[in-house]
Formats: sequence, C-alpha cells, structure tokens
Amino acid sequence: MRSPLESRLVTLRQLAEVAHDRVPDDVAARIDAAVERSGGRMAHGSTRTVAALAGATGSGKSSLFNAIAAAELAATGVRRPTTSTTSAAVFSSAGTLDADASGLLDWLEVHRRHVVTSSELDGLILLDLPDHDSTEAAHRAEVDRLVDVVDFFVWVVDPQKYADAALHRDYLQRFAGHSDVTIVVLNQLDTLAAADRQRALDDLTRLVRADGLTTAAQQGAWREMLGALTGRDGGVRALGTSARTGDGVAELRGELAARAAERRAMVTRIEADLDWIASDVGAVVGDRAPGTVPQRAVGELGAALADAVGADGIGAAVASSHQRAGRAAVGWPPTRWVVRLRPDPLRRLGLSRSKPGGGPAAEPARVDRTSLPPMTPVAAAGVSSAIRRVASSASEGLPEGWGRRVADAAASRRDDLDDALDRAVATADLPTSSPSWWRGVGLLQWILAAAMLAGLLWLLADGVVDWLGLPELPHREVASLPLQTVLAIGGALAGVLVGAVARRANAAAARRRASQTRGALARSASGVADELVIAPINAELQALARVRALAHALRR
Repeated sequence: MRSPLESRLVTLRQLAEVAHDRVPDDVAARIDAAVERSGGRMAHGSTRTVAALAGATGSGKSSLFNAIAAAELAATGVRRPTTSTTSAAVFSSAGTLDADASGLLDWLEVHRRHVVTSSELDGLILLDLPDHDSTEAAHRAEVDRLVDVVDFFVWVVDPQKYADAALHRDYLQRFAGHSDVTIVVLNQLDTLAAADRQRALDDLTRLVRADGLTTAAQQGAWREMLGALTGRDGGVRALGTSARTGDGVAELRGELAARAAERRAMVTRIEADLDWIASDVGAVVGDRAPGTVPQRAVGELGAALADAVGADGIGAAVASSHQRAGRAAVGWPPTRWVVRLRPDPLRRLGLSRSKPGGGPAAEPARVDRTSLPPMTPVAAAGVSSAIRRVASSASEGLPEGWGRRVADAAASRRDDLDDALDRAVATADLPTSSPSWWRGVGLLQWILAAAMLAGLLWLLADGVVDWLGLPELPHREVASLPLQTVLAIGGALAGVLVGAVARRANAAAARRRASQTRGALARSASGVADELVIAPINAELQALARVRALAHALRR
C-alpha cells in the first residue's frame, strides 16, 4: 500500500504529463524539476538528513559550520567570501562515510566531504554553501542549485544585513511555504549589546513573518498536534548564535539533532514542494470547473458553416435539378427533348448523383469532391467570427491563460476546414433519388402519346384513302365523334393535363427537397464543426478539468 507521499508523487507525475503545455513555463519547469528531484532524493532514503547553511558574505556561516562540527573544517574570513565550493560535514556515530551518505553526496554533486564523529548528530549531513550574494555567478548558481534539493534550510544572517532585500526577496519569500524545514539564525550576537539582542531577534522575526514564513508562535491546531507528536513546535525557528563565543550553538545543534533523529525532513521538504506546486497550479486553473461547449454556440457555428458552403444555393440547385428530372421523366414525351438541352444544376456543382448521360433512375455515382467555388472572404470572416464566439462561450469564467488555450484549440484546425467542408458537402445525403411514382406516370404519358399518334395516323390514313378515291376505312365513334379524332385530341389533351399535374407535384416536392437539402448540409457542416472545432475545445476543457482534479488531489 502506498504512503500518502507516494500517492502524491504519483499524482505529481500525472500532472506533469497533462499540464506540461497547459501551465506557464515557470510552473511547468517547477513541476518537471519536482518530479526529477523527488524521485532522485527518495531513491537515497530518509536515513540521512541534508541541512544547508546558507547566507550572505560576512554572516559567519562558515564559522558556525565549524562551531557545529566542533572542528576547523572550513576556512573563515572577516571581510571577504572564503567559501567558493560547497563543503559537507557528515556526522556519524561510527566515524565513517558509509555508502548511503556517499551516494547521496554524489547525487548532490558535493565532493568536498568531512566525516565528523558524533552520536548526537548521527545521520546529519551539513552543507556549508557559498555566499548567495557573491559577485561570482557560479557561487550564486551553486546556492540556487542546492537550495532546490536539500532537506532543510538554515539561513544565517548577521546584525548588519539581516534585512538584506536579496535574501528576503530571492529566498525567504520564495520558500515561504517551507516553514517546517527552515531555521533562521541571527549570528554574531556578540557584536550587539545585551540589551539589543532580543530587539534584533524580534525584528528578524517580524521580517520573516512579513516574508510569509510561519513562525513557531503562529501555528494553528494541526501544528500543535505535530508538536505533541514530535516533541517540538512546527514552523520557522528564529535563533540567536555567536560562533565566536559559542552562545546559542548548543541550541542550534539540538535543533539539528532533533531534525536528524526524526528522519522526516526529506518527506516534509518534498511535501512542501508539492504544496507549492498545488497552490501554483490551483491559481492557474482557477476556481470555476470547466464545462462543455454550449449547444447554442454549436448551433450557431453549424449554421455559419452551412452558410459558408452555400446551403441555400445548393438547396435551390437540388430543387431545380429535381424539377428538370421530373419534366424529363413525366413530361409530355414529344417535348421532353427540350428539357435535356438544359444543363443539370447539380452537375455544374459536381454534386450530381447520376452518371453522365443517365436518366432520373440512373445508378447513383459516388461523389468525393465538388466543384463549389472557394469560400468568399465574407463567408470566411463569418466562420472565423462564429469560431471565436464558440471559444468565448466555452471559456467563459475560465482564467485568462486557459481562455487563450481554448481559443487556440478552436482555431487549431482552421486550415483544414475548407477541405473538410467540401468533402462533407460531396458526401452529404442529398435528396436526389427519383420518386417511385415517376415510372408509372411516365408510362402513362407514353400510352397517351401513343394514343395520340395512333389517332393522328388513323386520320392521315383516312385522308389518303379519300384523296385516292378508295373505299372508306371502317369507322367507330365515341360520343358521336370518330374514334381516331378522340384518340388524337384526347391523347394530346390528357398528356398535357397529366404533365401539368405532375409539374405541380414536382414543384411541391422540389421545395421540400430544397429544405431537406439545407437540413442535410447543416448536419454535415455540424459534423465538420464537431470534428475540427468542438472536439479540440472539449479536449482542452477536459484537460483543464483533469489538471484541476490532479491539483486538488495533490493538496494535503
């Protein structure tokens, strides 16, 4: 079963994967560094506690380093920096440098090592860092590198420079959330009059509180519980020492010994780092849980895309094509050839579902591309505006950075939109099939045309027989009219009447098909919008929700 820290570290690694490109660069870098740093530090276990003495030039931290070790391990000076390379004092009751301590120092890249025999401080590795305000950039870089990885901070200040802005701005304020692994030491108390020492310590405590560090006197109930469990108060300890006279050194040694004996400094430091990251990520993602793209905005985008591809014009073309095909199928046969002289509006657009030369019932042909003209600048501007409105609706109430990410996601596939819309129109389910009643009415028209032709031929035959003086042909009458006259005139009139009724029916069907076409294109355009605009937005919103959930899980 995982410990609470191990569970948080798993969450941290998940957060690093999801949030890498979705949080500010400095936060992402801190997450990545925390993943690497925590994994590397935990690999060396908690049997050793690494504490760092850090301070400004002249604060006397090297003298304090020697005083704690009760040995002259580091060179000291009064006015110039004497620590150029980090030194380590490895405290061991056996007086040996074991493999665990050696491996940990290798990971810390600290190569100047001293072994100090001490039962009191057994398990402590104390580092004497270069001056954080050194004029040497390499010295400052060394301090910055090590304060990011040590388990425990001991900030050493002197009465003249304990209010130094660089220390408070660059370090104490930066690590304000690391109160539990921080001690602030006012060294060189012997340079102050006895009456001024407590005032200086009180003033230092005030400054530390202003930096955001919690002092031992300010702890709440859970810190009191921690104190009951560990035997000491939580939060920053502000101590006064004099490396020259030894005042306060024993108290500092006792504090370091307690931290080493607890073997919790490593865990506490890593947990403080995780709290820091959780706080930073929480500030980035905000308090509002992301939702999904509002359906109203989706509908507006689909309508804008349908307008951009000319849904109304294509609907009119479908209607016109239907009426043309209808006239060719059920019109008066003697005049049908006139219809075929007119081009099919859908074929001009590359949307005809019939093979060239095919009639209304021809086998449907597959259409992969259209001949539609490119999107006009006005239509393109309308699409871009609709995409921006969708992104704005989806990101309402989100932090500014995430709002930009949603907008970028919405426009991320804008270059693919024109081609996708053309394919969507080409493959849309347009109502271009021939109605079943056309076949029956068309057959009726041919029968009526045949009747008219038979009547005309019969009348012609009568005329020829009469002109040649031949015996009359047999006659039949219908309602006192010769049958051939009834066939000729009745066939023509009936054909024209059937054609007129069929035209009205086709006109009504054409209007329905125009509306159906606009609906089909709107659905196809909405499908493109879902794939190229809505899906990237929702993916970004889901990623934000995931980052928020992980940041929440990372909190204690």
